[in-house]
Amino acid sequence: MVKEESPETDFSPALMFLRDEETRGPLMVFGLVLVLVTAKIFYSMAIKDSYLHDEVRFEDEWELSFSEETTTLTETVLVADGGEEDIEFSIDLSSFSENYRIGQVQVKVSYSETNQAIGNDPCDSVQASLTQDSYLAQWTDSNNTLSGGSTSCDDIDLSLRTYPGYDGQNYKLMAHNEVLATEQWKEDGYGLGQLNVKVQLDVQQSQVPTQNDDDDETIQIDVVVIAFKVNAEKI
Repeated sequence: MVKEESPETDFSPALMFLRDEETRGPLMVFGLVLVLVTAKIFYSMAIKDSYLHDEVRFEDEWELSFSEETTTLTETVLVADGGEEDIEFSIDLSSFSENYRIGQVQVKVSYSETNQAIGNDPCDSVQASLTQDSYLAQWTDSNNTLSGGSTSCDDIDLSLRTYPGYDGQNYKLMAHNEVLATEQWKEDGYGLGQLNVKVQLDVQQSQVPTQNDDDDETIQIDVVVIAFKVNAEKI
């Protein structure tokens, strides 16, 4: 006769291991630690993934606008026939409100024929230019007009962009906050210092042979300094 084994004696090694009080405690601790470590890893991955999405999701749209203030510097110089004069203009922020920066300078050179000749005495020829030196500006900007001339007593208009990219136009962009949205427009130093304007004169002779010719001309230089302050509004 075959003897049947008791159910109590039919068990696997794993059950035997769990029934052992000396091994059951450490095994439960190990299992708990494993569960906690796994949960932490998945949680960290989920947080990182959420953060990366939030970086994009929580950017706001901002509209930037610019407030402007201007000041004008004026010099008058007497230039001899065939001569040239270099006129320096000292530009700083003392005439502007707080938090303004120099965005552009516009120069107007003007003169008129002073010789009181009988008949039509021709206008003198005047050339003007902005001299590139240590003055901190965008000298290679395609919107600049750095030189010009006139033989008809018309004004000569020159311009120089000082702050990179500044044109005074409103625009929109995406940014996390106002600081990041406006940081491009808060750099110091541009447009400050000595701006040099050079003028040259070539006197045109009178058409009346008996009339005395002038040998100099009075030229006026007006430098308009345009300063700006950036404003940001969340849309």
